[in-house]
Amino acid sequence: QTPPQNRYIAVQIVPYNQTNALRLSDQALSKCLLQNVEKLYGAYGLGMIEQGFRVKYCNERTKIAIIRCLHRGQRFVSSILPLITLIGDVRAKFRTLYIGATIIQCNKFIIRHQKQFLDKAMGQLSSAKERQDLFRRVMELDMDS
Repeated sequence: QTPPQNRYIAVQIVPYNQTNALRLSDQALSKCLLQNVEKLYGAYGLGMIEQGFRVKYCNERTKIAIIRCLHRGQRFVSSILPLITLIGDVRAKFRTLYIGATIIQCNKFIIRHQKQFLDKAMGQLSSAKERQDLFRRVMELDMDS
């Protein structure tokens, strides 16, 4: 028997109001996504994505997350993302950046994306210490298994 095939969805969370502090956590994103899938697709949709579903990575600074789901449930997750307008109590939307079959390819994409973010942000900082701190916070890819 072949192992289940996973899909990894890289998303960026874009708050409608930039002044609101959007606190991102793996649990809050998971809860938001699962509730919205259940609301739109019911128990069938929830059953299709529950097994193998997990938020693998979440960066508060760049507001990027990686969502893992089984191949069979990927269309439920990816179709619900544009419809979500509330994450926790903050008005925000999901922007799908990349969908891939391996976490390695997803990581490569995110590193390229975050380097572009760093290039823009570094120009606005004056001291070398601020630049080092920003680089460390943005480029940390802390993935727990």
